Amino acid sequence: MKTALLSSLALTAVLFASCTKEKGRVEDQAIQFDARINQQKATSSGSGLLSTSWSANDKIGIFMLDQGSNTVSGGHANRAYSYVGSAFTPDAGQEIYYPVSDSKVDFIAYYPFKAGSAIGTPFPISVASQTDLGAIDVLWVKSTNGTTGFNKSATAPVPLAFDHKLSKIVINTSAGAGLSGAAGDWTSMAVKIKGMNSTAVLDLATGVVSGNAAPLDITPFVRSAGAKYEAIVLPETFTAAGAVQITFTIGADTYTWSSQANATFEAGKEYTYNITVSKTGVSLGAVTIVDWIAAPAETGIAL
Repeated sequence: MKTALLSSLALTAVLFASCTKEKGRVEDQAIQFDARINQQKATSSGSGLLSTSWSANDKIGIFMLDQGSNTVSGGHANRAYSYVGSAFTPDAGQEIYYPVSDSKVDFIAYYPFKAGSAIGTPFPISVASQTDLGAIDVLWVKSTNGTTGFNKSATAPVPLAFDHKLSKIVINTSAGAGLSGAAGDWTSMAVKIKGMNSTAVLDLATGVVSGNAAPLDITPFVRSAGAKYEAIVLPETFTAAGAVQITFTIGADTYTWSSQANATFEAGKEYTYNITVSKTGVSLGAVTIVDWIAAPAETGIAL
């Protein structure tokens, strides 16, 4: 009986040691990420202004998927990571671990985080309010390690190179003949972007934005009163001339610029319009179309 008891205790000790070792091996594989933004991120400085770095408490969602599929792996769906100090860290209980089986996985990440988001469920987008541009700058990435996937033998952090899924408009204004840029009516003018849709959905599995709807007069963010206005808008092509209009209400008068046919706004592009408003009308100067400028301060951010 004593011998049997000792044997039982020895077996228990071996099993406990084995479980402890296995637990430690799995926990050692908590995944690290290297988040990069392919173009400048429209984070908010607190007043709605654009910044070139992540803001405190910015939050992203991360999914771990079976390699080559849209099936969530290990229950790691929509894990929340928040920007704290100089890096992203997982919220409590949100850590991600590689599968114990050593099977390969892919990752999908997006910003801004929304509780309840799921692969296969349309992610809602609204650009109706432009008061905080950072809150509506939708970013997305799928990381597949060149289609070969990742597993726990990987030693380097998983790269997350986010892309902008929406488009940005910058309106530079100057006063022409008959108007004064120093006048109160000028600096308090009301600027509207008309004819554009305000809602859409993002497919979290593919990164495709679709379902544009709800046309609305968009009030751009005032970067500099009377001089610069900015808006984040949905990617879209407008075939009809005049489908998109930008209006400037100065005092009791409203001046309108109208788009040409086939005006296109692509995801990840910044469109700058230099517009002069004079007493007799509106004239369009140079128009530039560029990628949102890369921000060196945003590369190599470790999650």
